[in-house]
Amino acid sequence: MSVRRPHYLLRSQAETAGASRGWSFRLQAVDGARPISASEREHEPSTERLELLAVVRGLEALPEPARVTLLTSCDAVYRGIRYGIDEW
Repeated sequence: MSVRRPHYLLRSQAETAGASRGWSFRLQAVDGARPISASEREHEPSTERLELLAVVRGLEALPEPARVTLLTSCDAVYRGIRYGIDEW
């Protein structure tokens, strides 16, 4: 018997405008439940680090084991997950 897991959309983003640098995520259940979101400012991080932090913090915010569809505009995160996940 398989257990049906909830499905979430995880949107991650690095915010690098001017001196204000940080990350943010929005975790939305596909069934329309209230979204979870968070953001934080960082001191002098690289854009790739900010993007990865957004993904990691979003996954940490999951309330239970779930299916996740990641939406990101960061090529490094996309390529890392698509082609390099076994090396992580």
